[in-house]
Amino acid sequence: MRNLGAAIITTLLFLSACGEKRIEPIVEAQHLIEINNPIEIVLEDFIVDVDTLRLELSDASIMYEIKNIHIMGDRYYINVWDRTTVYIFDSRGKYINKIMDKGNGPLEYISITSFEVDRINKRVIIADGFSRRIFVYDENGNQLNVIQLDFNPIIILPYEDGFLQIYSGPRHEYENPEMENYNIHFLDSKGKFISSAIEVGTPERIDIGSDYKTDCLENGEILLQPVLSNIIYKIGTGKKVIPFYGLVDNSSKHKFLSQKEKESFEYIVRKGDKRMKEKESKGFLLSWGAVSDLTDYAFFAFGFDKKYYLYYSKSLNKSLFIDPEKVKGDRNLVDIFFSYPVSIHGNRFYISPHPLLIDQVRDQLPDGILKTFFENTYDDSNPVLISFTIKFPE
Repeated sequence: MRNLGAAIITTLLFLSACGEKRIEPIVEAQHLIEINNPIEIVLEDFIVDVDTLRLELSDASIMYEIKNIHIMGDRYYINVWDRTTVYIFDSRGKYINKIMDKGNGPLEYISITSFEVDRINKRVIIADGFSRRIFVYDENGNQLNVIQLDFNPIIILPYEDGFLQIYSGPRHEYENPEMENYNIHFLDSKGKFISSAIEVGTPERIDIGSDYKTDCLENGEILLQPVLSNIIYKIGTGKKVIPFYGLVDNSSKHKFLSQKEKESFEYIVRKGDKRMKEKESKGFLLSWGAVSDLTDYAFFAFGFDKKYYLYYSKSLNKSLFIDPEKVKGDRNLVDIFFSYPVSIHGNRFYISPHPLLIDQVRDQLPDGILKTFFENTYDDSNPVLISFTIKFPE
C-alpha cells in the first residue's frame, strides 16, 4: 500500500466480464487506497475497547429504531426512521430535548429529508424537500431560523457561512438553469444559489441517489463519494473540490464496473435491485457512497445485497478489506459488530443493534460485557448504543 500524497493517479485497473484486466482512465486523485482480497480475521483481535450506552426512556424520549446519529461536543443527535424527530441525549444517555416540528405550519416541516450538525457554529440543520425549506436549530434544539428555498433540497450540509447541497438523481429538477447539470450546489446563508461543482459528464459521477454519500469533518470540510464511484471528493474551503481518495483494485477477486456500465444504471432506484444483485453475484463490487473519515482511519462500506467493509489506516498507509461472513469468532457477536454503524466519530464506531437481533442472540452470547448488557435490555427499552474501536493488524 502506498500513499501517493500529491501524486496523480491517472489509471485504474478494472476486471472485465471475461476476467481480463483492462485499463480505464479516471479523474485524478491525491491518495490511493487498495482494495485487496478479504482476509480472515478473528473478531476478538480486531474489535477492542467496547463500551455500551442505554438511552434514557421516558414519555418524551421513547423511540424504536435509530437511522443515524451525529455527535457534536458531548451530545448525541439521533434521527429515527420515521423522519419526524431528532432526539438529543448527552454522552451518558440522559435525555435533553427533541426536535419535533412536524406539521403544515409556517415554522413546521412535513418530513426530514436530511439532517446534519454544524460543529463549528453549534447548530442542527434539517432540510424538508416537501416544503422546500431549511430549518436551523441551536445545539439545544431551539429553532433559530427557517429558510425558504426555490428548489427541492435533497441533502443539505453546513458549509462556511452558508450551505451546500448534494444532489444525485434525475436531472431537470431546477428552475435555475445554472444548477441543472451539477452535483454540488453552494448556497449562501439565505439559501440562494452561488455556484456549482462536479458537472454532468465528469468521470466517476453517476446519477443515483443514496442516503450515505457524505461525511462532514470537524474542520468544516466534506467528503463525498458519488454512488458506484471509485473516487472520493473532498470539498474544502473556498469552494475547492478535489478528488481526494481513489479506490483501486489491482489484485482482488472482485471486479469494478466500467464507466459505461455505471452509466447504464442512471436514474434507477428500486427497479435496479435485480440488476444490482445480478452484478454482485458475478463478483462486481458496488459502492454506495458510505464513506467516513476517522482520526486515524478512513472507512468505506460496499455492497447492495452483500456487505463488505474497507478500513484504511492513514499512519500505516495500508487497507484492510473485510467480508463479515468470513470473520472468525462467535457468529452472534460478528452479526452485532458488523452491523452498519449509525455513527462514526473520532476513532470510535457506534452501532445500534435492532431489537429483534438482540432478542435473537441474547441467550446465545458468550459471557462478557455484551451478554450482561443485553440481559438487562428489554422489549420496552429504548434503542441501545454500542461503541468500539478497531485494532489494525500489523
